[in-house]
Amino acid sequence: MGPSFLGVVVIFCAFAFVAWVLFRFAAPAPTYEDQRAQARRDKVAIINKEAQEKLYGPAKWVDKAKGTVQLPIDVAMQLVINDYKQKTVGPSAVKVDDPYPYGLVLAAAPPAAAATGTNAAPAAKPATTGTAAPTGGKR
Repeated sequence: MGPSFLGVVVIFCAFAFVAWVLFRFAAPAPTYEDQRAQARRDKVAIINKEAQEKLYGPAKWVDKAKGTVQLPIDVAMQLVINDYKQKTVGPSAVKVDDPYPYGLVLAAAPPAAAATGTNAAPAAKPATTGTAAPTGGKR
């Protein structure tokens, strides 16, 4: 264990010190794009936090004069379910028009024919366009 071993250890320590200094102080500074990205992440985190507080926070008045209340989503869903359970089921009051243009719907069967299960109305025939399909030819 002579001076050569001690010299190798000193060189190794010097190299380690230089590497430490380079990694510690010569690290790349954050770029403008990195700063903008971090600012966007911070804004998104704030928006998400506010949304979570609105969805799951306590009930509170938004506008007392108008009677507007902010409810947690779970409570609001339960109120809607209870409201639907209390309503009676009945026919719809919405008028539904025939979705087909005039002439495309078969005429309604007479009540006697409908009772027997036969349909007295003729079947709809496809419209002809006056062009003939090619016949024959090479294959």
